[in-house]
Amino acid sequence: MGMAAVAAEIDACAGGQVQQVLQPEAETVVLTLRASGRNRHLLLSVHARHARAHFLPPRRPAAPDQPALPAPTPMAPPPVDEPSRAATDRGGPPAFCMLLRKHLKGAILVAARQIGFDRVLRLTFRYAETEVCLVLEAMGKHSNLMLLNAEGTVLDAIKRVSSRESRLRPVHPGVPYTPPPTGRRADPAAATPESVAALLAEAPSASLDERLLGAYPLGPTALAAIRRRCDRADPTCLAEALRAVADPSTYAPAVLLDARGVPVGVSFLPDDPVPAGGSRQPAASASEALAAYFAYRIAHEAFEGRRRQYLRALDDAVRFSQRRIREAEEGTEAARAAPNLEREATLLLANLGRIPRGAERITVVDFYDPEQHEVTLTLDPAVPAQEQAEKRFKRARKLVDAVPHLERQWEEEQARLERLQAVRPQVETATTMPELEAVAPLLDELGLFRERRPAPVPRRAAESPGVQCRQLGAFEVLLGRNATENDHLTTRVADPDDIWLHARGITSAHVVIRTGRHPERVPHAVLLEAARLCARHSTAKHSRLVPVDYTLRKYVVKRRGSPPGTVQYTHEKTLHVEPGLA
Repeated sequence: MGMAAVAAEIDACAGGQVQQVLQPEAETVVLTLRASGRNRHLLLSVHARHARAHFLPPRRPAAPDQPALPAPTPMAPPPVDEPSRAATDRGGPPAFCMLLRKHLKGAILVAARQIGFDRVLRLTFRYAETEVCLVLEAMGKHSNLMLLNAEGTVLDAIKRVSSRESRLRPVHPGVPYTPPPTGRRADPAAATPESVAALLAEAPSASLDERLLGAYPLGPTALAAIRRRCDRADPTCLAEALRAVADPSTYAPAVLLDARGVPVGVSFLPDDPVPAGGSRQPAASASEALAAYFAYRIAHEAFEGRRRQYLRALDDAVRFSQRRIREAEEGTEAARAAPNLEREATLLLANLGRIPRGAERITVVDFYDPEQHEVTLTLDPAVPAQEQAEKRFKRARKLVDAVPHLERQWEEEQARLERLQAVRPQVETATTMPELEAVAPLLDELGLFRERRPAPVPRRAAESPGVQCRQLGAFEVLLGRNATENDHLTTRVADPDDIWLHARGITSAHVVIRTGRHPERVPHAVLLEAARLCARHSTAKHSRLVPVDYTLRKYVVKRRGSPPGTVQYTHEKTLHVEPGLA
């Protein structure tokens, strides 16, 4: 129902023009639509747990007669009126974002449709005579966002699926789009008494719920709403209930709150049940309700993730302190054996002449004993007796010398353990992110988090001496022209997931294609052009065809002591190309 409500809300903006396309996160796209004299920001997310579509709400005070929605939580970030372009384009926009800008910027929204009452949203845009479709499939970990041309061919997707990953439904540029395999389920909006009667006659032994779920794409909430309206197998009643559930004009969006006032879900039907002791907070639109709910849900997940991180660190620190305390106690206990070791060593030195070579034990008179009893000492047959006596003296001195350190260790770890145990309740009882972050300095002081150096930012080509930068489409290509530049480019500038190229078996320039951690998004045409550039800067530049290897930078290794520019690589593939222009 949520997708149906949002589709109707977006469709009401038909005729609006796309002003901007941003990709603030790897799995999120925001379209700015100019409709009815104002900008609206449409969020499309393919996150595995938060896949959704809705308009971002503007920051505005609630109307006097409209109670404000509950604040998601103090830990949630404040809403923004417009996504930050600087934040999204840092390091260059992703290739998919660039493709969307190419096809959608300036285009007119023609229509927004939910496909078959499923979690599939189809947005149709037109620019001049060209028509493209943006398809969002909000299906958990299989969620995806694809751009299709008028013939239904995939231009690209935010998450490509190769034929190796899915033989039945690959998703990458050039393949025809196929709907998700949801089975032959009908649209509830088209339900008629005749079609429902035929459904009921097909499997009389199955329960009504099983037959409805098998014939229509209904979720638990929609099914419960249908059963509330019609609790019997009456075709006319069921058909009316199915059409009512699929009709966005009857929806009344609201956020469901539990007894604590915490958002636990979104309701679209006025007769949806309310949690025990909770309430129903009306919203002005489906987007407003979804935005409020997901703002809390995402912030709550981040909060709980941080809490689990702190609790795991506390548990590890407590176990470490307890182990150190046991080690100190065991070391102090072992030090009590030092006098016995010295006594044995003295007896061994006093009886060296009586100990035969290779003896495993010897019985001597203990002159430390007032009654002069005999004692048996165990020996190592492979070590001379004098050396064994010296080892006993040395071991005794180490045990005695360690006692002050062990006592100090016991006191320090005992105090640290008490502080750790005192901090844990603060982490467990924290209810907001500021409360949790207030504990962070205490955890740092206790040494729970090792000081991490910030990851060095790779130097860009402009900052790298001699390394040239070229632009191939939306991709940055870096070129080293001698051994020093090649070594600097490969070892210090290139990222692990960048594509690295080198002419096979001959001296050539090192060429790197910046991929932004998505090497699978680099078009074959860009790869070919980079290979031609590499061949042009090789000793075979006058040949008709030059073999050029390419692999990911993480598979390129520079051995210690090897000359600059000399590397070894694996996982390579080879292209045979004509040398390109300089």
